[in-house]
Amino acid sequence: ETMGLQLSLDSIIVTMIKTYCTIKQCFAFALPARTGAGQMSAKQWGEHVWEGTCKVLSKGERGMIVLEKEDGTPFARSPVHKDTKLEGVVDSSRYFVLRVVGANGKKAFIGIGFNDRGKAFDLKSAIQRFQSILKAEEEAKKAKLDLPDVDYSLSKGQEIKINLSKNKLKKSPKAATEKKKKSTKKKKTKSKQSAEVPTDWVQF
Repeated sequence: ETMGLQLSLDSIIVTMIKTYCTIKQCFAFALPARTGAGQMSAKQWGEHVWEGTCKVLSKGERGMIVLEKEDGTPFARSPVHKDTKLEGVVDSSRYFVLRVVGANGKKAFIGIGFNDRGKAFDLKSAIQRFQSILKAEEEAKKAKLDLPDVDYSLSKGQEIKINLSKNKLKKSPKAATEKKKKSTKKKKTKSKQSAEVPTDWVQF
């Protein structure tokens, strides 16, 4: 006797990974120590220490900026939440300060940059699209929970009365016969017209 594991389709939930953008040639920088509370300057970062691909991904309600190596393995990951905002720099719109999280939970700050403003715009737009979808889903769930539970069933002994006009119920036999004849003529005309239409015009 063999024993197997039976799973219904309803019990299997597959969450797809969605890609919002894929940006080639992203550069990562080691950041110097901060000297104040203001924005940093990209000119102080020096040469980049890494080059690869930047992606914005989501799985369910979790968003992530992933920096990937050429072989597809992750170099760094930065979580994206509904209130996440990229920290820019004072001297360029192509560079950002990114907070990355390691597998052990440790956090660090690195600099990232692109050689084109369009790529930097694509990164910000991808994050905004994910946050907009996340916000819309949260509002939809909230609206569903706020709906009142209304019972539309009839209570015991309750009746519904429907008034029908007697004039509409009474029809002349002659009028009904004439109406039937006209309807028959229309049907014959339609069938004649439809027979003239080539059958290869209709595709299923």
